[in-house]
Parts: sequence; C-alpha cells; structure tokens
Amino acid sequence: MRLLVPILMACALYGAWDWWHERGPGAAAATAAMTSDNGFVPVAMPGGTPRNAVLVLAPRNCPSDQAQRTEALVAALSRAGVPVVRGDGFSFDVANPTREQMQAMDRTVEVFKRGAPAVYVNGMGMSNPSAAQAIAEYRATRARR
Repeated sequence: MRLLVPILMACALYGAWDWWHERGPGAAAATAAMTSDNGFVPVAMPGGTPRNAVLVLAPRNCPSDQAQRTEALVAALSRAGVPVVRGDGFSFDVANPTREQMQAMDRTVEVFKRGAPAVYVNGMGMSNPSAAQAIAEYRATRARR
C-alpha cells in the first residue's frame, strides 16, 4: 500500500507534465509555425468531407451576424467556382488515433470553437476567414494534392 501512493503521484505528475507540454506556451508557438500564408492551420478533416471541397460549418437558418457572414462566404466561394459543402456539426471517423491525429483533431475542434463560420479545406482549417483567404487556401491546397 505504501508503494501505491508514490506510484500514483508519479503518474499524476507525468500526466500533468505531458498535458502542459502539449497545450502549454510551446504548443501555441508550434501551431503558429504551421500556419499557412492564408492563416489556416493543419487539422484533421471531419468525417465525410469530400476531397477538394470547402466545408463551411455554422448554424443554419440563424439571423445572427455569424450566420450572415457564413452565407456571404458560401455565396462568394460558389461564385468563384469553389465546391462548397455546408454543415452545422462534424465527427471523426478514426479508430485508435495516433498522437499526431489527436493533435490534429484538437486543432479541428479549436477552429470550430472560435466561432462561425469554421472553414475546412484539404486538411487545413480557419475560423471566420475572408472569402479571399478561403479561395486562396483552396487553390494552394488543391495544387499540392
């Protein structure tokens, strides 16, 4: 029994250190270093998202400012000939994710939590981008694929 308490304490300390290492100040700097020229960060694409299409997530049929920005963005993307998929939620199709996949899923959720519209395109995501940013990211990531 005496040995159990130090082992549990060591596990708790390691878990706290690991959590801080992933989410602490260094994590923000690492994400900033991965940011594209258009302001998008690498993410795990939500399940069911078609390849080479822009996924725009925001509440539907809402009179809010966010919903109006979303509708304007979707219209601008459509006028530019960019395929758009509209949604209001997402999920992941991953069993036994790796550490890198977990980090990418965390970034996906963080983009979504920052506010609508959340935009995902070919493995990159951004909250409330301008139409020019979304179109540029679509073209840049499509060229790499």
